[in-house]
Amino acid sequence: MSYVEIRGLSKRFDDASVFEKIDFEVERGEMCVLVGPSGCGKTTLLRAIAGLVDPDEGRIAIDGREITALPPKARGIGMVMQQYALFPNMNVEQNLSFGLEQQKVPAAEIRRRVAAMVALVGLEARAKARPHALSGGQKQRVALARALVLEPKLLLLDEPMSALDAQIRKRLRDELKRLQREIGFTAIMVTHDQEEALVLGDRIAVMQAGRLSQVGSPHKVYGAPASAEVASFIGDFNILVPAAIERVFHHRPERSWAIHPGAFEVVGFRHLNGSVSLAPERGFEADATVAGMQMLGPVIRYHLQADTIALKMDVLNKPSHGPLAPGSPLRIRLAAADVREI
Repeated sequence: MSYVEIRGLSKRFDDASVFEKIDFEVERGEMCVLVGPSGCGKTTLLRAIAGLVDPDEGRIAIDGREITALPPKARGIGMVMQQYALFPNMNVEQNLSFGLEQQKVPAAEIRRRVAAMVALVGLEARAKARPHALSGGQKQRVALARALVLEPKLLLLDEPMSALDAQIRKRLRDELKRLQREIGFTAIMVTHDQEEALVLGDRIAVMQAGRLSQVGSPHKVYGAPASAEVASFIGDFNILVPAAIERVFHHRPERSWAIHPGAFEVVGFRHLNGSVSLAPERGFEADATVAGMQMLGPVIRYHLQADTIALKMDVLNKPSHGPLAPGSPLRIRLAAADVREI
């Protein structure tokens, strides 16, 4: 039996279905990330697990105990929302102490747990500071510490870093993963950021239009998407249907292909009127033209045009090589091993 079990969970508002027949599980000490586009129902699902929304069907269990009908405070769940909701008149230590005081935890135990948690999130120097004197990243660490100090059975995180700038998000993402490994807490996190999901998740659940399209490890979901919809969302794959592959690569498949941008290699500049060849031992080759580019740090993503087909190709950003200009003709090679039939 898994530590967290969600079985057949459904929710409707009037005649509109928010999510239908949701089934997934989380093992003890795992971070499960619900990822999907805005409006797919993932936040409502998280609120249903927390007891803030009543599901119409299904059951929720934690550690073998069904909690579907329990009020939120009886579920043993901690929650970190997009908004930090810190008490403005309390300093960091007081914000962490408040929930423990409500639980009638002895004063000595409160002091011990608060001091340990403040140290764990690296806020010893700001322990007496009130929220108005903290940065966004520090406030988020306080919100996380306030939930963790209660030692919840399950921690729920609803896009907790969405309001932060990119660099702070990356640092806090690493911090959250470190804390999760050190403390070993079980968590379900909601995000629409694919990179965040891949970095943080021990298990990823891809949610689209109120249904789970695929659940699995980051390696499985990213490397072997279950559908074209999953491939286009979680991995930013090139999706090529049989007719396009036949026209561009002179190959006749029976199913569509999901091709990651990193699967393409530059073979060389093509000559005008160059022919398209099929070389099974090296993969498939085709002619293309650079339509545009994006700088993604260590990687350059080129937008290519091959016949009437738009493709994306990732190459390492090497300082010794300048980027290719729009209109540059290329011959590209597709490694057959990197093709995923979907």
